Amino acid sequence: MKKILFSLFALLTFSFLQAQIASDDELKYIKDALKSEKKDLVKEYMGLTDAQSSKFWPLYDEYQNQRGGLGRERLQIIRDYASQYAQLTDDQAKSLIKRVIKNDKANTKLQQKYFKKMSKAVSPLKAAQYLQLESYFQTLVRYEVQDAIPFIGEIERKKGN
Repeated sequence: MKKILFSLFALLTFSFLQAQIASDDELKYIKDALKSEKKDLVKEYMGLTDAQSSKFWPLYDEYQNQRGGLGRERLQIIRDYASQYAQLTDDQAKSLIKRVIKNDKANTKLQQKYFKKMSKAVSPLKAAQYLQLESYFQTLVRYEVQDAIPFIGEIERKKGN
């Protein structure tokens, strides 16, 4: 199951990352496809009963909407890093890292909030199952993003060789 999830999600994530040069319409299409595919994967993985589904999916949608805001903030941090990369100052580096840490904390707080909500709605086991899968997805995305952006000073070191 992990190999299938990784392959599909990595492909979609890669498509999304490559779409940075795409038009707004193309980018919206890719985002919508990614959300739809992800929801299908979650549906298949979770194996919820009808009673559980009626309680879980509204919480899933709430969580995804709130997480989407954090994702947009994270993307803006990456864009800011990219625009400042060549001449990154101490103050800019400090600001970027503070923003990343704040974003990470907000993401953890959101996970805690929805773990409680989902635990009450469907069960702690199902809530943990979902958050484990969500963490897996986020790790894949972060890996793809991290792989696509240079480390601080990386380009300069390559030029020096």
